[in-house]
Amino acid sequence: MWHWIKRWRDWVMLDLWPMHRIGARPQALHYSYEKAGLTVHDQPIPWNAEAVVVEALLQSRPGRRKSDFALSVPNHVPIAAENLRRDEGEDRHHLFFRLPTPAKSTTVELLWKNTSMAQLTLPVLSHDEFVKDLRLHMPTLFVRLGDQNVACETFVSTQCRGLLASAVLMSPTSLAPLLDMNLHVEFRCERSGATCDAPVQLSSSQLGSRQALVTVVPRKVPRRIGTWTATWKLGTQTLATQRVRAISTRTFQRSLRVCDTRFVVQTKEGVSLRRQVPALNESERVGPCFLIASGEAGMAGICNLSVSAQGGKSRSQPLLLEQDILVSDGPTMFAPGTVQARDLHDVSAFELKLKAKVLGVLSLCPAPTASFTSEGGFKAPDEFLWSAAAEEELNDRLGKLLEGPAN
Repeated sequence: MWHWIKRWRDWVMLDLWPMHRIGARPQALHYSYEKAGLTVHDQPIPWNAEAVVVEALLQSRPGRRKSDFALSVPNHVPIAAENLRRDEGEDRHHLFFRLPTPAKSTTVELLWKNTSMAQLTLPVLSHDEFVKDLRLHMPTLFVRLGDQNVACETFVSTQCRGLLASAVLMSPTSLAPLLDMNLHVEFRCERSGATCDAPVQLSSSQLGSRQALVTVVPRKVPRRIGTWTATWKLGTQTLATQRVRAISTRTFQRSLRVCDTRFVVQTKEGVSLRRQVPALNESERVGPCFLIASGEAGMAGICNLSVSAQGGKSRSQPLLLEQDILVSDGPTMFAPGTVQARDLHDVSAFELKLKAKVLGVLSLCPAPTASFTSEGGFKAPDEFLWSAAAEEELNDRLGKLLEGPAN
C-alpha cells in the first residue's frame, strides 16, 4: 500500500505541481561543439562543426524524466533530450541535447512540459570571420646542416640535408576549423618552377587551443643553386611567403672574412680576452681568437678552418686546431685553444686558413715605432703583419695626436 501511495505522490509532484514549487530549476546552461571527435566548450561554433551539444545543470528531486524536457530552436521542431544523468551523492542532474550546427547565431530555449525555464545564445562563427581573424606569426625557414637546424636566408646547396618551415598560428577562437580547410605550405624552385606541397598537421591539443607552433618538412631536399620560396596557404588564400637562396661552395668561401681578432689569455686569475698581445712573462697560456663572418645576407654555412703558428722567419709551426664551424652573417667566434706562453718566443703570428687560403693573421709582434734620422729622414721598420688590433691602436694614437696635449 505504501508503494502505491509513493508512486501516486511522485506523479502529483511531477505533473501537477509547478517547477518552481519543487525546486527543479536550471542552475547553468552550457554549450559545446564537436569536430572530428574533438569537443570544444563555450567557444563560438564554427560553420563546419559536426554537432552542437547543449547541457543544462538541474537541481531537483529524484524521478525526473528526460521526456519532460525539450529544447526549442527557431525554425525547427523541438529537440528532445538525449540523456539525463544524475551526479552520484548529489541532488543534481545533467541534461543533454544534441542539435545540428545552426546557419547563424541563434537563441535556444529550455522547456519543461512547454514551460520556459531558461534561454541560451549559440554564437556561430562563419568561414570569412574565421579566416579574417586567423594570424600567422614568425614564419621561419630552417636548413638542416649536419646535425643542426639553422634559421637562415642563404645556405650552401651541397651542404643542405633538409628544409623546414615553421610558424605560429593564432586565432581568437580554437583552431579546430582548420581540420578540413587544407592548410599547407607550397615549396617552389624559382629556377625550374617545380613545386611540392606539404600539408600542415595539427594534433588534437593544438586544434583545441587558440595558438599552435607548426612545422612542415617537404619531401624533396633543395640541392640546386637558386632561390626557393615557401608559401603558407589556406586553401587558395596566401597567408605568408618566404624566400631562401642556395649558393655554391665557392661563392660561400669567397664571402668569408675576419671581422675582428682577440687574444685568449690565461693567467692565475683566470681566462680573459684581450685586444693587444700580452707580455709573455705575465701569462701562463696564450691563444688566438678570430671573429669570422660571411658577407652574404642571412648566411648559414659550414667551413673547415685551421689555425697554425707562424715562426719568426716564416717557418711552419705545429697545427693548433682544425675544425668544422658554422658561420653566419654575424660574427662567429673561433678560438682553437691556447699554448704555453714560453713556447711563443719564436712565434710571430697565428695564421687562420681555409684549406690553402689565408683568411687572416693575428700578429704576436708589437707594433713598430717610427724613428727618424738626424737628417730628418725616415727609417723603415722591420716587416710587420698588419691586423685589426694594430689598426685600432693606430686609430687610438692618431686620435690622441689630433686632440693635442691634455690641459
